[in-house]
Amino acid sequence: MSGSSSDVVRPAKPSGARTPSTDNLLSPWPKISLKSGGIVLLIMAVYAWAMTGTESAPSKLIEGFPAIVDIVSRMLPPRVEFWIVAEHFVETLQMALIGTTGGIILSLPFALLAARNISPHPWIYQITRILLNINRAIPELIFALMLVAAVGLGPFGGVLAIAIGSIGSLGKIYAENIEAIDPQQVMAVRATGAGPLTTFLYGVLPQVLPVMTSYSIYYFEVSVRAATILGVVGAGGIGFIIQQYMALFQYDLLFGALIFMAIAITLLDRLSDLLRRRIT
Repeated sequence: MSGSSSDVVRPAKPSGARTPSTDNLLSPWPKISLKSGGIVLLIMAVYAWAMTGTESAPSKLIEGFPAIVDIVSRMLPPRVEFWIVAEHFVETLQMALIGTTGGIILSLPFALLAARNISPHPWIYQITRILLNINRAIPELIFALMLVAAVGLGPFGGVLAIAIGSIGSLGKIYAENIEAIDPQQVMAVRATGAGPLTTFLYGVLPQVLPVMTSYSIYYFEVSVRAATILGVVGAGGIGFIIQQYMALFQYDLLFGALIFMAIAITLLDRLSDLLRRRIT
């Protein structure tokens, strides 16, 4: 019969084809080369070295667990000195606002010099990049310690620390955005006979302004968190009241302040996200 199975033409196997071995498919352990094994051992050695250097031992955590339970029990139920916490949080927002604005103003000249496509000279570009990297390598907390010693306790030291400490990060972000602009728009403005300043205002700035504004709003959120930490070293804000609660072992008030902060920063994050969406 023409429809019988014996008449079905089966395709011939390619001469170079191999049938996968059933043993290899069912093998639970893949073959590991000597190089891969060496890399795994090296990674394990690095982690062992890091754990030894940091004295990381699960036994210490287990031994300290009763103390953790004791602290948590003292936090409950939380209490909030609402107006005191709110006043210090508003001060934190003020520190972040003025500090971030100052950082934006101070970082713009560095950004222009650190952008490869508009920097006046390669040496200026390299030196500016190095300065920005040095600034980013120093935490705001170090700036706060020095500036609080210089100007005294209070939020002004925190404002200065945020402004100076944000130059490196904002300058790098702005410079990278300037480097990503469309050169055709710049050339079109130049073709009209515009000078350097006019070219920047009409050829460069319109391209980078929305993204730079979005990053600046985001960095304001970062500065709010930074201002909270700076308050611990006497730079004002809600961090200062948190440090007092910890020093006086008022863990219930501490927990209440943390809850207040979590809610406030969540609302701030939502507002910031809404603004950034409208801008971009």
